Amino acid sequence: MSRPDCLFIEKLTKPQVQRLEDLRDNGAKRRIRHRAHAILLSFGGMAVNELANVFQCNRNTVSGWLTRWRFEGLDGLDDKQRPGAPTKLDDQEKVRAIELLEQTPQSANAVLLALEKETGKTISVDTLKRLAKKKDLVWKRMRKSLRSKRDQKNSTCTIGIRRQFQKSGKIDTP
Repeated sequence: MSRPDCLFIEKLTKPQVQRLEDLRDNGAKRRIRHRAHAILLSFGGMAVNELANVFQCNRNTVSGWLTRWRFEGLDGLDDKQRPGAPTKLDDQEKVRAIELLEQTPQSANAVLLALEKETGKTISVDTLKRLAKKKDLVWKRMRKSLRSKRDQKNSTCTIGIRRQFQKSGKIDTP
């Protein structure tokens, strides 16, 4: 059995309608523009299920928008604060971390130590990776090649090729 879609915004004053139209057309964030538009459409008589189809979201999301409008008014249009710790580094420190990373890209630990000496703040390697990714830096593991230390005469690859040629008769057997 489906839920009734009888949640409508019934009362809006002329200044509220003008403010909502302004937010719909010129709102700072897309989410605010969508919510203002949904309230105006609901005031015009559009049902919650229809609004959910228009905005391509769940009907519970639209119901939440309308409920927040009823209880909070214009303040209910903006996103609520989300949980999470504040960033450890400010903007200048982030720039400095990227500079240090560009100076020594092969050693993230050296960057972390230098950053800790300069700022007194400790961040993780993952935080450094996220900073690098935001600045479009590629984060890859540096491979150390042992090719220069390999004995070419006795390497398995060379021995396999030599045996193959010996079987075919193209080189003499030692």
